[in-house]
Amino acid sequence: MNIEVKGVSKSFESPDGSRVDVLKNVGFSLEKGAVLKLNGASGSGKSTLLNIISGLLLPDNGSVTINGTEVNSLKESRRDNFRAENVGYIFQTFNLLSPFNVMENVYAPSAFAGILKPGFKEKAISILQDVGLKGHEKSMPFHLSVGQRQRVAVARVLFTEYPLILADEPTASLDRVSSETVLNSLLKCRDNGSTIIFASHDPLFDGLNPDMIFDLEKGGLL
Repeated sequence: MNIEVKGVSKSFESPDGSRVDVLKNVGFSLEKGAVLKLNGASGSGKSTLLNIISGLLLPDNGSVTINGTEVNSLKESRRDNFRAENVGYIFQTFNLLSPFNVMENVYAPSAFAGILKPGFKEKAISILQDVGLKGHEKSMPFHLSVGQRQRVAVARVLFTEYPLILADEPTASLDRVSSETVLNSLLKCRDNGSTIIFASHDPLFDGLNPDMIFDLEKGGLL
């Protein structure tokens, strides 16, 4: 999936009413299957940029074009559909659906997007086994550990086989085993041709061997 981020800027209003610039004229291009790492200290705008790329947040200026579609120019409902079909997001906070069990959480986004295929339950079970959650298919998210919940989030991305994957500090607060599971899953996605943009302070993620590094504090590629 080809991506072009062009002149993206974003500011927010502070409690005293002033505007705080978070992103200023950010731009880069990625070819299908490339891996990009976002560098920067906390507050440098990594999460904001990932949210803009996914269409969850609109930029003040600039554009994000994914495979020829300018995401920020789409109406909200169309952006939601585009994201559901094309963008897998691994958050720090998992964003699991509490009324649904583990297996239902894995295939729910595909169900909502109307793209489930025959044999989806068997596929979900197989992926859960791959991420070390065999036997937890019917467990509820609140019964799982932090690491197990993140594994469900990863399984959801693997299930849908998104062409674009955004990962925002995906191993924050995880133990080493769970962190390695997340990394290995992303490596599998990379090998299958997904484009990946990630932000992580975990040195383990150097194993993704990014093709490019964009430093948000320096405002350019390293």
